[in-house]
Amino acid sequence: MKKILIAGIIALPLLYWAGVRYSRAQNAPAATMPTEIKWYTLEEAQKLDDSIPRKIFLDISTSWCGWCKVMEANTFKNPIIAKYMNEHYYPVKVDAESHDTLVFNGQKFWNRGPANMRSANDFAITVLQGHLSYPSFAFISKDRKTFTIMQGYMPPEQFEPYLHYYGEDKETVMSWDDFLKTFKSELPPPDSTKLMQAPAPH
Repeated sequence: MKKILIAGIIALPLLYWAGVRYSRAQNAPAATMPTEIKWYTLEEAQKLDDSIPRKIFLDISTSWCGWCKVMEANTFKNPIIAKYMNEHYYPVKVDAESHDTLVFNGQKFWNRGPANMRSANDFAITVLQGHLSYPSFAFISKDRKTFTIMQGYMPPEQFEPYLHYYGEDKETVMSWDDFLKTFKSELPPPDSTKLMQAPAPH
């Protein structure tokens, strides 16, 4: 009887510890699961914007663009970037060479080139004002009347300030330079040897 009692006393803390570890394990996925950007179609983003106004973010790229793939892997896959994007924008990926008919603000856009040749959709041409360089990005105002265009690959630490600047409508109340003076990044400190000066938006 003593042996059973002693074994029980020893087992209790072990069971408790196992229970704590199981509980933590059950809760861990929600906390550690990587955040990914929720991409919408152009049509979905406009419907959401009509219901709950929020800026639309366009990622305009092509299937053959190498730097677009680097942007996807290094910047858009960053959990801090993805979390902020999901909370403040309706993100949309646009294939610049899509042969689908795209509709924006009631206007239809299509690709006039032959299906077996590389050519741009009129939507990409219009948004980028004919400057077809990839990757390209557009921050579209909540009323969908104003576009701010940026082009070229940006690592997370360079891209993050732009997300906040436009996501929080700071461009309406302060200059880009003044915003950078007060901006505090949520990203871990980057490798200083890889830092690039962020250009002013235009």
